[in-house]
Amino acid sequence: MTRANPLGAVTVHSGLQSLAENTGGLFMTAFLVKQGVSQPLALAAFAALVMTRFAMRPVVLPLAVGRGLRAVVLMGIVVRAMGYVLLGFVTRADGWMVAYVLAMGLGSVLYWTAWHAYNAAIADHATRGQQVSLQQAASAGVAIVAPVLGGLIHDSMGPVAGFALIAAIQLAAAWPLWSAPDARVAAQVTLDRAVIRFAQPLYCAEGLHSGAVNVVWNLALFVSLGERFGAFGGTMALSGACAAVASLLIGRRIDAGQGRAMVPLAYGCAGLAVLIKAVAWRYPVAAIAATALGALVTPITQVALLAPLYVMAHRSACPLRFAMATEAGWDFGCAVACLLAAGALALGASYTVPILAGLIGVATVTLMLARWYARTT
Repeated sequence: MTRANPLGAVTVHSGLQSLAENTGGLFMTAFLVKQGVSQPLALAAFAALVMTRFAMRPVVLPLAVGRGLRAVVLMGIVVRAMGYVLLGFVTRADGWMVAYVLAMGLGSVLYWTAWHAYNAAIADHATRGQQVSLQQAASAGVAIVAPVLGGLIHDSMGPVAGFALIAAIQLAAAWPLWSAPDARVAAQVTLDRAVIRFAQPLYCAEGLHSGAVNVVWNLALFVSLGERFGAFGGTMALSGACAAVASLLIGRRIDAGQGRAMVPLAYGCAGLAVLIKAVAWRYPVAAIAATALGALVTPITQVALLAPLYVMAHRSACPLRFAMATEAGWDFGCAVACLLAAGALALGASYTVPILAGLIGVATVTLMLARWYARTT
């Protein structure tokens, strides 16, 4: 692997990927509900999407061994773009929705599994926190504008043309990676199973937390704001501004050996955000404020989590196999959060309990990261 500095290309890619996510993926469950799909079924569809990733993950390894991690990332980008095109044809719970779930599930497992492994493989581990926080900053900066653009696209363009435009943005995210170095994957590797066994429940807990405060919350917010794309996009843009401010505050502290001290702060704030969201979703103004608070917390928790996970991946002897063995835990945790919310809504309950389920994930991640930093700092 060429050891040219890939940070610039990776950061530009992160920004473009964030643009696609925040104009398209962010609106997925909201769009389904707007098209007449019930709220429980929209959440169940997202759960099906992540469980499709769970089932399809084994295809990643032979592709990566034969073609390298960068090629798999690029394949994932192309398939995800196809998924956005299919979403534009959904008019109800129909075959187009099933096709979208399958395509986006495949594209996501190709992209995200290879992407996290690629980051771990090319990282400069002396400054890993700064690198992760820079990517978070690029993503958060784009997220200030992208949701507003997404709201305009969904309000003013038809779904077919709108999602075709988002697919083009997704394809554009491949451009910076053509100049980035590749990372090869060995055909045979002896893995550090102890590191993998530690990371699996960590990923699952974060999936439960993320599913509750992102996927479930975003749909609750959309409903609270009267199912208006413009209002939803504007609120998410405000959250992007808050995230951009917070995203650069923690990376240097982790690189300086202060990661352990930052964990209770980051996840203490995350727990507080869960509690506030569990109440605030009923009231539009309070929901907007809660979204901004959650955005301040997210980059801090993500950097605190991803920096050690990349170290674990490096120590495992094969970042890709590490990702394949552990990211299924995130899928499972997120699916549980979505299905819990879908079941609660179908039974006539509210979003409060499913959002509060995120506290279980917060507590578990906090304890596990504290153990990790205690061993390594």
